[in-house]
Amino acid sequence: MIHVAIIEDEPLISKFHQKYIEKVDGFCCAGSVETVETGLELAKQPDIDLILLDVYLQQQNGLDLLKQIRAEEINVDVILITSANNQQSLQTGYRYGVVDYLLKPFTFERFQESLLRYRQTVRTTEGKVQQAEVDRLFHPREQPVLKPDDLPKGITKETCRNILTVMKEHEDWLSAAELSAYAQISHVSLRKYLRFFEEQKLLEKNVIYHSFGRPLQQYKLSQAGKDNLRQF
Repeated sequence: MIHVAIIEDEPLISKFHQKYIEKVDGFCCAGSVETVETGLELAKQPDIDLILLDVYLQQQNGLDLLKQIRAEEINVDVILITSANNQQSLQTGYRYGVVDYLLKPFTFERFQESLLRYRQTVRTTEGKVQQAEVDRLFHPREQPVLKPDDLPKGITKETCRNILTVMKEHEDWLSAAELSAYAQISHVSLRKYLRFFEEQKLLEKNVIYHSFGRPLQQYKLSQAGKDNLRQF
């Protein structure tokens, strides 16, 4: 079991993190705190394997905690989960060895992908490894280009082109309702295509959380989606 600690100053977001952790097999939440000081104490606990760390912690900066963890050589890994979308924060996280960087808001699928990749990394670094395992860890291969002639049953080239073209023309985030209206396709059919596009990494998904009701999901083309649009 991989024990995960949360350092996040917004209780609602921390609660979402905990629920997401519980949904991923092999992971459990080992505690949640809101400040740099309490975060450092939690990081020093011997059973903590992984920390989900926010950058903006009230009047404090989570990156300072990351630097302190590394300076004190605390044996724990860190995933930054933050709304800090600036290059400096990204570069600092990278240089201080974070294993992933998730921008809020994010989907459960992206969160799960991050944890599962981390679990694979932990397994790879246990005992002796072969060069092939090292290559998979440090040099993950790019997603192959989708070939229109190889589409699964129920997914047509024409509808793919229609939806992807609508997303390219609007560029900004679109809800499923907006996509359905612009592409003139039913919600049921659209959901099928959105699932397929997400599996193929052709789109990015943005989730807006509210204090009540269901989160709002929005979509836009990823770079892979733009590249694949030329294939249709």
